[in-house]
Amino acid sequence: MVPILMYHAVLPIDATAKVRGTVPLAVFRDQIGWLARRGYRTLTLDAVAERLDGSGAEGGRCVAITFDDGYRCVLEHAFPVLAEFGMTATLFVVTGAVGTTTDWYVAGGGRAFEHAGWDELERAAAQGFTIGSHTMSHLSLVTASDTAVADEVGASREAIVKRLGACDHFAYPFGAHGDASVAAVQRAGYRSACTTEAGFNRRGQPLLRLRRQSVSRNTTAGRFRRRVGAWF
Repeated sequence: MVPILMYHAVLPIDATAKVRGTVPLAVFRDQIGWLARRGYRTLTLDAVAERLDGSGAEGGRCVAITFDDGYRCVLEHAFPVLAEFGMTATLFVVTGAVGTTTDWYVAGGGRAFEHAGWDELERAAAQGFTIGSHTMSHLSLVTASDTAVADEVGASREAIVKRLGACDHFAYPFGAHGDASVAAVQRAGYRSACTTEAGFNRRGQPLLRLRRQSVSRNTTAGRFRRRVGAWF
């Protein structure tokens, strides 16, 4: 069983603050510290793929950690905590938004977020973090034309490969996916793709339909432990 956690933003705000899309840094540190104390190790998505297709080794407590959208605050606040505990993660980047500010979360009590620039992403990759694609413009792939879907998944991968040398992993915007979009992701050359469907991944799980466990500002300590499959 392989749990994959899904985050978006991490900021040094009060732990009781309710900022849409954001996990307070103190809460995030508590979560990662708990994983470390319990003996969890983080898997790259390459390692997840190997476990699920049967080519990799089983055993031990493990978890994969992912962040959607490519926000600068993740590099500034979350990645140093992970590095401190010897852990790693994947950052899914909206390539058309790299180096810009977007207001996707302003509605409903959120805030605008700065996206990391290419130089910052290059440094993160050099430190062992994986950079994956989240399309060019965060377009829902189930409502777009076949041509637009092909452009979104293909051009974003090409942009990351050009700057970082590799891009093998993808996350569907809004988690929206269907047979056509999954086929497009496969044609573009990705090894795995993450949805927002809750649950754990077991051997045989389709690699282009990976399940993830969402972690938000409302995720209590007890809920977090259940999301990684810790029932005790």
